[in-house]
Amino acid sequence: MIFEHIPGVETMMDDIIVWGSTREEHDRRLRQVLDKTREVNLKLNKDKCEFGVKSLTFVGDVVSEEGVKPDPRKTSAINNMERPTNKDEVRRFLGMVTYLAKFVPQLSTQSAPLRSLLEQKNEWVWSHEQEQCFLKLKEILTQAPVLRFYDPEKSTRISADASQYGLGAVLLQQHEEQWLPVAYASRALTSAESRYAQIEKELLASLYACERFHQYVYGKMFEVETDHKPLVSIMNKPLNDCPVRIQRMLIRLQKYDVHMIYTQGKYMYTADTLSRAVDRKEQPDSKESIEIQAYVDMVVTSLPVTEDKTLQIQRETIADETMTELKSAILKGWPDNKKNCPVKIQDYWNCRAELMVVDDIVMKGSKLVIPSSLRRLMLQKIHEGHLGEVKCKRRAREVMYWPRMNQDISQITASCELCRIYRPKQQAEPLMTHPVPHRPYYKVGTDLFDWDGKSYIVVTDYFSNFPEVGMLQSTSSKTVISYLKTVFARHGVPCELFSDNGPQFSSGEFAVFAKEWGFKHTTSSPTYPKSNGLAESSVKTVKNLLKKSQTNDSFQKSLLIYRSTPLQNGLSPAQMLMGRRIRSNLPVCEDLLTPKGASRIRKSKEGQKEKQRQLHDRKAKHLPMLKPGDNVRLRDCSTGTWQQTGQVQEEVAPRSYRVQVDSGLLLRRNRIDLQLQQSQRDTVAQEAGQQDTAGSAEPAGSGPDRADHGLTKVQASPPAAGLSRPKRHVQPPKRLIETC
Repeated sequence: MIFEHIPGVETMMDDIIVWGSTREEHDRRLRQVLDKTREVNLKLNKDKCEFGVKSLTFVGDVVSEEGVKPDPRKTSAINNMERPTNKDEVRRFLGMVTYLAKFVPQLSTQSAPLRSLLEQKNEWVWSHEQEQCFLKLKEILTQAPVLRFYDPEKSTRISADASQYGLGAVLLQQHEEQWLPVAYASRALTSAESRYAQIEKELLASLYACERFHQYVYGKMFEVETDHKPLVSIMNKPLNDCPVRIQRMLIRLQKYDVHMIYTQGKYMYTADTLSRAVDRKEQPDSKESIEIQAYVDMVVTSLPVTEDKTLQIQRETIADETMTELKSAILKGWPDNKKNCPVKIQDYWNCRAELMVVDDIVMKGSKLVIPSSLRRLMLQKIHEGHLGEVKCKRRAREVMYWPRMNQDISQITASCELCRIYRPKQQAEPLMTHPVPHRPYYKVGTDLFDWDGKSYIVVTDYFSNFPEVGMLQSTSSKTVISYLKTVFARHGVPCELFSDNGPQFSSGEFAVFAKEWGFKHTTSSPTYPKSNGLAESSVKTVKNLLKKSQTNDSFQKSLLIYRSTPLQNGLSPAQMLMGRRIRSNLPVCEDLLTPKGASRIRKSKEGQKEKQRQLHDRKAKHLPMLKPGDNVRLRDCSTGTWQQTGQVQEEVAPRSYRVQVDSGLLLRRNRIDLQLQQSQRDTVAQEAGQQDTAGSAEPAGSGPDRADHGLTKVQASPPAAGLSRPKRHVQPPKRLIETC
C-alpha cells in the first residue's frame, strides 16, 4: 500500500522488488522507494538488500532478464534424488510421477523403460535406457506444466511424510480441482532423529516442511496433510499432555496458522517418495536437533524422581520383554491397525501417539512408563501416606503410567485394612421416596422432640402434610397412645403409621394398640432418621414455629397460618385434608371458605330441622312473655323443684331473661325455667300447661342459654298434685329421624 503509486515496484509480505529496463530507470525508482521508506519511518535490513543485480530469487522463483524460472532449491529434492535400487523404489517413484504429471502427454510411453522393471518375468537390470528415463521423468517434474509458480491467492497445502531415514515434503496449490506442486523438499534424518518415535518423526516432517516453505506459508492459513492419524488428534491436545519432544515441536509450529488433516498413505505419493529417496545434499540443521534434545533432557531431569530410582527404572525397562517390544514399536512404527499389533503391547495402542523413548526409558508425555516388575513397589509408595483413592490416583498420574494403573490403585486402597477401619461415611444412595397415598390419612408419620424442657409429639399426614402437634406430660407409650387416639378420633384411623424405633413405639403396649385399632406400624432403620423424612421435616418446621413464638397462643396462631398456607402444588394442608380452606388472620372472601356442595348440604339440613320442629311443635305451645317487674319462680335443674323466687329485670334475648333472686344475685335463665307467680287460678292453669310439655325437652341450641352451656340434658318437672293425664309414647317415622 505504501509503494503502490511508484511504478516498477512489487511487494510480497516483507519482500520488496524494484526493477527497471535501464540502469537510470532502476535507480530513479529505487530512490523513490528509499525516500518513501524514510518518510514513513520504515527501516530496512541492509544485510538482506541487493542492489543493481541481474537476477534474484523472489518468492521462491528466480527473476532475471530471461524471465521467471523456478528456484533450484524448489526442485533440488527431485534433481538430487538417487536412482532406485529395487522394484519397490521404482514402483514408488512411478507412483509419484503418475500423481504429479498425470496430464503430461505420452507419459506412459516415456516411463515404459522403468515400468518394464516391474514385470515378474524380467530380472532387475538397470541399464542406460532406464537411467535416461529416470532423468527425463525428473526433468518433467521440475518444469512446467507440472511445477507451477506460487500464487498467493490460491489455496495452499503442504504434504509431509517421514520414513525411517528421511523427511519429505511438497508444497501444493489448488488449480481448479487439482493440487499441483510448487516446490519440493527432503532431507535425511540425523542419528538422534532416527531414534525418534514414529509420531515424533511425522511431526518433525511437518515442522521441517513449514519452516522450509516459510516464505510461502507464514501469515497465511494453510493445511498440512499427514498419513499418521494420531498426529491430527495430538494437535488438539493441551501442550502439557504431549510427549516432551512433541511439546517443543508444537511450540515452534505455533507461529503458523496450520490445520492438520489426515490422508491415507497410498495417496501421498510425492511426500512418501521424497522421504525415502532423500536429498543427501540437504544437510539438516544440527541446532534444531540439539535444541529439541536439550528440552527433553530438561524435562526428564525436572521429574520428581531421584537419580537412583531413574536408573532402577532404566534397568528394569531394559530387562522387561514387554518394554523391549514396546520400544521397538515406538521407534520403528506401529502397525496400521490394532489387530496386527503384538498382544503384549496392545494395552498401549490407544496412547501410542504419546509414547517416546528417552535413554532407554519409555515415557508417556512427561510421565514415566513403569515396567511390570516395579509396579507393586510403586503402588506401595503411592499409598504410603494412606490417602484416599482419588488423591492416590492424582498423585500417581503426575509422574507415572502403566495400563490399568487406576484399577490397581483402587484395588490397593480398597484392600488396605487401616483405610478400611478409618474409612469415612459412605456416599448417599439414590433417594427412595414414600409412595404418595391415594387419600388423606391413609398413611401418617410421627416423631417426638423436646423444646424448652418440654416434650412434644408431631403427627403428619403423608397426603396433605397437615401437622398435629401436642405437648406430652411424659414420653411413655401410654401417653403417646392416648394422644394418637385423640388424633385418630378427629381424623380417622390411618392404614399405616410410620415412626422411628424409639422405646415408645417399640414396646409391646404399642403393638397391642396397633392391632386393636387396625393399622400397620412401620419403623425406620435404627440410627437412620432420614427414612422418616416427613416427620423429621415436620419437627423442624414446628421447632421453627416454637422458636419464633413467645406464647402458646402465638404458637397456635402460627400453626393455623402454616396449615392454611398453600404448598408447592397450590393447595394448603387444610385444603388437602379437609377439602376446604380454613379461616386465618387474613381477610378472605366468604365464597372461598365455602366448600363445594355446601349449598346442597345446607338445604338438606334445613329440611331436616324443619321436620324436627314440626314434630316437636305438635305437643308444644308458647309460654307467656315476661316483662320487667314480674315475680317468678326459678326451676332448680338439679332437683327439678321451683323453690327459689325472684323478679325479672330485663329480657336479654328471645326466651332469655335476667332475674334478680331474693339473695340479690343476678341470674340468667331461659323462659322454660321461669314460672310466673300469679293468682291461684292462673297458677293452676299455668301448671296444667307445663304438664303438656313435661315429656319433651327443648332441643340443644334452641335458646341462647343452651348455646352458652353446651349440651345439657333437660329433665321434665313432676306433674302438679291433683292433675294428671294419660301418658302416651309418640314414635316418629324413621324417615323423620335425623341420623349422624
